[in-house]
Amino acid sequence: MKKISVNELQIGDKVVKLDRNWLDTGFLTHKFYVKDKSVIEKLISNDVEYVYVERDEREEAVVEVFNGRPDDFIEHRKEIIKDNYINLDDISSAKALYSESVKIVHNILGDIRSGKMFNEQAVKSVASNIAEITLKNKGVMSSMAKLKYHDDYTFLHSMNVSIFASSLAAHLGMSPKEVERIAQAGLLHDAGKMLVPTGVLNKPGKLTDDEFKVMKNHVILGYDYLVKQGLPKDMLNLALQHHERYDGSGYPQGLKDEQISVEGKIGAVVDIYDAITSNRCYHKGMEPPAALKLMFKWTDSHINKKVFEFFVMNVGIYPVGSLVLLDTNELAVVGKMNTLRPTEPMVLTFMDKAGRNRPIQMVDLSKNVLHKKKILGPVNPENINIPDEIYAFIDGMNELK
Repeated sequence: MKKISVNELQIGDKVVKLDRNWLDTGFLTHKFYVKDKSVIEKLISNDVEYVYVERDEREEAVVEVFNGRPDDFIEHRKEIIKDNYINLDDISSAKALYSESVKIVHNILGDIRSGKMFNEQAVKSVASNIAEITLKNKGVMSSMAKLKYHDDYTFLHSMNVSIFASSLAAHLGMSPKEVERIAQAGLLHDAGKMLVPTGVLNKPGKLTDDEFKVMKNHVILGYDYLVKQGLPKDMLNLALQHHERYDGSGYPQGLKDEQISVEGKIGAVVDIYDAITSNRCYHKGMEPPAALKLMFKWTDSHINKKVFEFFVMNVGIYPVGSLVLLDTNELAVVGKMNTLRPTEPMVLTFMDKAGRNRPIQMVDLSKNVLHKKKILGPVNPENINIPDEIYAFIDGMNELK
């Protein structure tokens, strides 16, 4: 139980005690959930200054998976989750933008491989669209990148790195101009791979030491190519440094954390995440929970811990009570955290893709089933009529045994 100001209340919080006698207020029950802003307004109109809330200890246990600081991490997550709200009206346009942009990236990288000048204006156009929708709604393009519904890794990876990097830049408070610049850099970060022999690039197995040296050279090849094409060097930090590592073990320059630009730190995190969660011809991609757990082990050795924490918040750990959109276009409320697989909680679906209410159904997103569902992102609950029974279900799911 935690004492907080009424102004600190978040939608989904469970209030268990007020700063005055319940009989002196207009509330009929002694415990209730904050379903929307009207509840907070009612507390204020009753002159309530602070309340006691009950927050599930298992929410905090999520972060123990990464051996982090539970209180700081979850509280920070609750603070920024509203910045990731998906506008349901934007989903269709985001899907269309994503599919069309992948085609454009395919053509751009194909031109580089063919020795042609690439279409810089096309890069700027795609990056501008990504940045614009990301700054308007930080979660919607990232939700498209999570779907991974295209097959060509090379082009899809460039697109996803651009999306994840620009979204992370926006979360870190970078300016609109910087977000767009990082989106461009993400699209071109692996341009050098188009200059690597295809036999090495597409080899379905482990590279020999000599082949790995050739592959590592893609960073310098790409950087030099892009500079010759007239791109400003300060825009290419992500392309040049995304394989640098916190402890100096990376390449091509062996830089340590304090020498790596923020673009390079962002690039390292998002490049690793998308690479290890993607299916390749020689291995199946890791599930996001396993990938995040592995990456936490690499913080402050391979990747910057603070940048990684921001990224985890962006990828999706949602506290109990969060309203979320599934990849089936169903709406659901997070009912119970999964401490072993924090991005795959138990959810309660209540609205179908047509916007019709349906019987509440409990879904364990961590279960391996034929049609496994995923969370695309959080949705603003203010204009959604969430059934009261949902919160009774949540109480039952989280009762201490």
